[in-house]
Amino acid sequence: MKLRKHSRFAVQLPAVYTAENIQSKGVVFNLSAEGCAIGSSMIMPKGAYLALQVSLSDQASAPLEVELGAVRWSTERQFGVEFIRLKDADSERLRAYAQLLQMHTE
Repeated sequence: MKLRKHSRFAVQLPAVYTAENIQSKGVVFNLSAEGCAIGSSMIMPKGAYLALQVSLSDQASAPLEVELGAVRWSTERQFGVEFIRLKDADSERLRAYAQLLQMHTE
């Protein structure tokens, strides 16, 4: 069994993603420091690349921006995204958010 480097957390965060000039909405239901799982009515094929904005629970701040993500698995209504490129500030926000989620699960 392959162990993950980063913990995954069950969340419900609104997201907007863009792939090949098509924009769609979804809900991030599983989040880690390396990626996420998204539920959406739009089917995303495995191997597709996208940009992603995730609204963290602190709505006062700008959405977390993933400049480049890769779809690693896909089903009819869900797909998993590996985060490939984030700005340093967004990467730090994601790490801090994951630490906050970790504290709430302990």
